[in-house]
Amino acid sequence: MQIPRERVRTALSLTAVSLVVVPLAFVAPLNAEEETAAEALVNSGFEDGGDGVPDGWTVASGDARISVVSDARGGEGAMRVSFDEDGSVVLRQVIVDQAAGAYDLTAWTRTDGLEGGAVALGDQEWRRTGIPSSTDWTQVTVRGVEATSGQLEVRFELAGAAGQSIVIDDVAIAEGGAGEDFLAGGDLTQLNYIEDLGGVFRDEQGRAVDPVEFMADNGMGIARLRMYNDTGPENHRIGYPGSYLADGYQDPEDVLDLARRAHDAGMQIQLTFHYSDYWSNGEIQDIPLEWRYVNDLPYEEAVAELERLMYDYTRDFLQEMVDQGTPPAYVALGNETAGGLLHPYGGSWQEGGSLDVMADFFTAASQAVHDTLPDAQVIIHLDDAGNRDKYEWYFGELERRGVPYDVIGSSYYPYWTQLDVETVAPFFQWANERFDKPVMIMETGFNWTPLTHEGREGQLNDNGPYGEDPISQRDFFRELFAAVKALPPGTVIGDIYWDPIFLGVPGAGWEVGQPNYVSNSTVFDFDGVALPVFQAYRENAASPRETIAVAGHRPQGPDGP
Repeated sequence: MQIPRERVRTALSLTAVSLVVVPLAFVAPLNAEEETAAEALVNSGFEDGGDGVPDGWTVASGDARISVVSDARGGEGAMRVSFDEDGSVVLRQVIVDQAAGAYDLTAWTRTDGLEGGAVALGDQEWRRTGIPSSTDWTQVTVRGVEATSGQLEVRFELAGAAGQSIVIDDVAIAEGGAGEDFLAGGDLTQLNYIEDLGGVFRDEQGRAVDPVEFMADNGMGIARLRMYNDTGPENHRIGYPGSYLADGYQDPEDVLDLARRAHDAGMQIQLTFHYSDYWSNGEIQDIPLEWRYVNDLPYEEAVAELERLMYDYTRDFLQEMVDQGTPPAYVALGNETAGGLLHPYGGSWQEGGSLDVMADFFTAASQAVHDTLPDAQVIIHLDDAGNRDKYEWYFGELERRGVPYDVIGSSYYPYWTQLDVETVAPFFQWANERFDKPVMIMETGFNWTPLTHEGREGQLNDNGPYGEDPISQRDFFRELFAAVKALPPGTVIGDIYWDPIFLGVPGAGWEVGQPNYVSNSTVFDFDGVALPVFQAYRENAASPRETIAVAGHRPQGPDGP
C-alpha cells in the first residue's frame, strides 16, 4: 500500500468471462463400475486408454474431446481434454473404502489457456485449486481434505472456448494434515465510504448486488478491516493540516459496522490496527492525536504510557468486537511497519526511534490480543515481499527481542517488487522456514487497465512482468494461488486483495480532496461490474458437496441496474 504518483497511459478494453455453479443433482449417480475399491487412484498416470475417456475415469457432466496422448510428464501417457466448441466438462474418479483422515491431491497440468478450470478433492466438503495458464508442466495441489464417509472423489472441472485444450498427468493422493483451507479475500475498509458516495456494485450480468455478499459467495472468504483511531479534519497528518481521511469512516464505529456485514456474509475477519489517525506505512507512523499528550512527558514515562495505551486500546476494541459477535480470527499490529510505529518513539531506524521500544509496543499489543482472544492469530506486517535482507533484519530483530506473534504478514505487488510469482514463492517458503511462522499475504494489487477512471496513471505504474488487462489480472491470481498452495503445508495461509472495492465515484480519494488512484486496480470495473478475476477466486473456493463450481461463459450484462 503506497501513496501513488501521477502519469498517463493508454487504457485497455474490458472483456468478461465468468463461472457458473452446477448442482450435483445434474451428475449421474455412481454405479459399480465407477467405484474404485482401493485407497489409490486407478490409472493416475493415464497410461491406459486411447481415444475416449481413460480407464478408471468418468465424465460426470458436460462434453469435450478426451483422449490419452503421448505428451506426458511421466510415463508414456497423459490425458488431453480438447474443446471443439465452447463448453465445459467435469471428469471424476471416486475412491471408496477410504480410510478416515486428511488427504492431499496433486496433479500436473499444461495448457495455453482455458476459460476456467480447477482440480478438486472432496468428501462431505470440497476444496479446489484453479489451474494456471502455463504451457510448462505446473503442479496443482489441493490440501487437507478430510475423508469421513469412506470415500473421496477427485474432479477436474474444466471449461474452454473452441480450440482450447489442457493436458493432465501424474495425479496422486497422499495422506496430509488437516487444516484450514487457503484464505483468499479482500480489504473492505473503505466500502461504506464508497457506497455512501454513490458506488453501486454489480455481478457479471450487470445486476446490482451487495458487494460483501457477492464477494463471499464468489470465493472471497476473509475480509480485511483496517482501523484508525479517529479521522476527519482535526486528525490530519502531522505537519500537513490539509491531509486527512474522511470523517466517520475507517474509525471504530465504521469498522464495527463492516465487521457485522462481513460476519453475516460468512467471511472471516482480519482486523488491522493502524494505531494512527492517518495512513501508516513504512515511513509514516503518526501518533494518534488523542495520544500526543505523551510528548509532554519525560521519555521513559512517555514510552510506558504508549505501551499502556496500546494494550488498553487493543483490548477494549477487541472486546467490542467480541460483544457484537464478530471476533477477528487474525489481528495485525500496524500496517507495513518496516519503519516501526508510533513515531518517533517506536521507530525502527528513524532519529529518536528504538528497536527495543518498537518491540515493547508490539509485545504490549500482542498481549492484549491474546488476553482478549486466545485463539486469534497475531500478525506483524511488512512490505516488499521477496526482499530477504529486509525480512531477515526486521523479523530477526523481533526474534532477538522475543516479540510474541503468530503470522508474518507480507505485501506482494508485482509492480512494487517487480517480481513474478515463480520468483516470490520461494521467498515465502524461506520466510516460513527461517522464522517458523506461516505467511499471510496481507496485500496484493493488480491493474486490470493501465489508467484510472479519470485517465490518470494509478498507484501502480504497471504490473511488473505481467500485462494490464482483465484476463492478465485473472490469470495472475490463478498462478499465485496455485504456486503458494503447492508450497509445503502451512507456508502461506492466505492472500488479501488491496483495494478491491475503491470504485471511481465522485468525491472518493485516497485522502479528502485528492484523486482516486486505485480505481483501475479493483476487482470491479469502472461501472461497478465484477471482473473476470472472480473466476480465479471461485476456482479456489471450498464448497459443500451439494454444489460444484464449474467454469464457463456468462455474458456481460447491461450497465444499468
